[in-house]
This record gives sequence, structure tokens and C-alpha cells, in this order.
Amino acid sequence: MKTIDSGLYRLLDANADRAAEALRVAGDIARFVLDDPGLARTWRTMRGELWEILSSFPALQQRAVDNRDSAGDIGRNFKTGRHADLLHLARANIHRAEESFRVLEEACRCADLSAVPRFARLRYQCYELEPAMLARLEQWSLERKLDFHLYVVLGREFSKGRDFLEVTEKAIAGGAGCIQLRDKEMPKRELLAWACRLRDLTRERGVTFILNDHLDIALAAGADGVHLGQDDFPIPEARRVAGPHFIIGASTHSVDQAQKAVEDGASYINIGPIFPTGTKKGAVAPVGPDLITEVTRVVSLPFTVMGGIKLDNVDEVLRRGARRIAVVTAVVAADDITAAARAFVTKIQSYFEGAKPSRPD
Repeated sequence: MKTIDSGLYRLLDANADRAAEALRVAGDIARFVLDDPGLARTWRTMRGELWEILSSFPALQQRAVDNRDSAGDIGRNFKTGRHADLLHLARANIHRAEESFRVLEEACRCADLSAVPRFARLRYQCYELEPAMLARLEQWSLERKLDFHLYVVLGREFSKGRDFLEVTEKAIAGGAGCIQLRDKEMPKRELLAWACRLRDLTRERGVTFILNDHLDIALAAGADGVHLGQDDFPIPEARRVAGPHFIIGASTHSVDQAQKAVEDGASYINIGPIFPTGTKKGAVAPVGPDLITEVTRVVSLPFTVMGGIKLDNVDEVLRRGARRIAVVTAVVAADDITAAARAFVTKIQSYFEGAKPSRPD
């Protein structure tokens, strides 16, 4: 039977390793994801300080190692959950380090009081670094989620009997980087069920998922964001409810509306309808491609363009500065959804890889 002292030393050993592992994860995210040499260096220095503390108490460290029982540790069978993304991974490991340092502090009150303030200092350093690290990752995550060329809006009435999952699977296979679920008529319970299924699929494929109109369903389903029209839930209230890092898109049909969306806290705007379209009942009149140029002169927010965009006119909106193209029927109604999506992505990528004309005045 293990003694109490044996358990204490195992506790010290496990939490020292746990803290070092967590600091390594945080440091590697700062290094390889954020490319931030300052943050990476700080996490690395903290890891070095941890081992320096332990090495300054060789008898304590040796007894901890001597009492290690990896094979008999009941924690080997504990189940762990999945990290939703790198932001969740970073947050979990920073908290893991903070908790481990706290355990080391408390355990050292039974073993060596002189180590307590040193572990406490590392714990408080984690607290201080956490906001900056997570803020950087929040920004990185937002930029990544809005870094796509093709934004496919699902429209059940145009899908030729294919359900949302089939259309989404095929659109993603063709290179769609963002999927929006839009259905004005479906009961909310049914819409929520579809949103949850599409969220699982898009998360698995690393694709951004946006819900149209319904902030409550978007939040309940764990969507990346919501898209709001001019007559939908107000953006400031949506931002207050959803928090600072939830994606909120806004439909805009003029420069004034685009500027107002920015002021209200939108994450991106949609400019349109650019050309005549029959996908929305009671839609506003086409705004024309010139509006793209006008908006980009005064708004730096990421934007999509939508409305009547086909393969034969997409070059016109690209010349005006668009790089995120939103479509419904051009992909959803195609006989071969994957081929249609791929044709758009290929054309957009080719445009940006080639000699890009200067933006028209």
C-alpha cells in the first residue's frame, strides 16, 4: 500500500510534467501558429524557470521521480474531450498550466515552503499572458474563418431535391470555404436540427458555417456566425448577445449602409445584389458593380459580393476588388455542384495568381 508521502511526491511529479507540457503547447502555438517570437520566447522561458525551480530542490525532485507510477495511475483511463479549434486548445492548456502551478504551490506547503512563491510567480505570469495570447488567437481565428474565395448560400428551392447535407458536401468538395444556411420558411426547430448537422460537417471539413437571420439558432448550433439583413436583428444587440468574437455579417446596399454596419460592429459586410437575381423575394434593385469600388474606398472590413454572379460575369466583380464571392443558384442549382464550385474557385484563384489589373477609378 502506498504511503501518504508517496502520493504527495507523485502529485508533485505529475503536476510538474503537466505544467511543462501545457507551457510547451502554448509556446508552440505562439511560435508556429501566431509566428510571434516574443510570446514564444516568454512561454519557453517560463518552462525553463519551472525546471530551474525543480532542479534547485534535487532531493525533492528525485523523490518525486522515484515515486512515479505511470503504469498504475488511474488517470490513464480518464477520457478527454475534443478541442473545437486552436483557440480552445490554447485556452485549455494555459488553464492547465495555471492549475498545475496552483497544485505545485499547495503541495510544496507540505514538502518545501521555499518553492511556494516561485511557483506562484509562474502562475501569475500565466494569468498575465493569457489575455494577450487569446486575443491574438481570436484575431487569427477570425481572419482564418473569413479567408475564403467561395461562399455558398444554401437554397432548398433551387437544390433540385437534394438536401442540405448533400449540397454542402459537394460544394465543399469543389472548394467552397464558407457555407450559409438560409431558409425563410422552415420551422425553427427543424432549422436548428439542420444547423447542428451542418455545423458538425463544416467543422470536420474546416469550413466556416454561417446561419442566416436567426441569431438564437446560430448560437445554439455553435455556428461560426450569423448573417443579418437590414430589417433583421440589430447588429449592436447581436454583438452584445453573441460576444466580441462571434462573426456577424451584414447585408448592405449602399455606402451609407456599409459604413453603418462597420460602426455597429459587423465582422464582414455583403455588397449586393450586384446583378439582377431571382433568389430573394422582394429583393432590392441591383446596385451594380460600381458600388464595390465605392465601398472599398471607405470601408476596410472584409466583404462578400452577391446577387446574379455567374462564371461569365465574375471577372467584373473581381476587377472591382472583390475576393469573396457569394452565390446561390450558380452552385446550388447546378447539375454537378462540385464542378460548379470548383470552376468558381479556379477562376478566382487564377485571377489573383495572374497579373491583376489596377482597380478602376
